Amino acid sequence: MGSWILAVLFICFGLAFVRFQKDRWLLGLVKASLATGTLCYLLGWAQLSFAFSSHACPDHFDRTPIDRFDRFEDGAFPLHATCYWDSGEQKELVSRWVNPLLFTCMAVLAGCLVTLAVLTYRRYRKGSTP
Repeated sequence: MGSWILAVLFICFGLAFVRFQKDRWLLGLVKASLATGTLCYLLGWAQLSFAFSSHACPDHFDRTPIDRFDRFEDGAFPLHATCYWDSGEQKELVSRWVNPLLFTCMAVLAGCLVTLAVLTYRRYRKGSTP
C-alpha cells in the first residue's frame, strides 16, 4: 500500500493537462491540480472503503503473549483507516502519500484560483477606466 509509483503516475497524468502557452498556463495548472487531486482522493477513498477490519487487522496468535485486535478507526477527510492492537501496534491502511499529495493539489488549486481572481479583477478594472 505504500507504493510511490502510483503517486508519480498521478502527478504525470496531471501534468499532461498543463499547457505552457501564453495566458493558458494558469488554467492548465487548475486542470492538473483538479485531475491529480481527484484521482488521489478516489484511490484513497477506495482503500478506505475496501479496508475490512476483519481481514486487514487480524489477531496475532503467533506472538507471545497473544496480540489481539483492539479497534479500527477511519475517516474520509483526511483519509485514514488505522488498525490498533492491544500491544500498541498500529497499521495504516491508506497509503502514506495520499494525504500529502491531496493537500498539495488543494493548495495549488487555491493559489491558482486566487491568482485568476486577481488577474480578472485587474483586467476588468483596466478596461473600465477611461
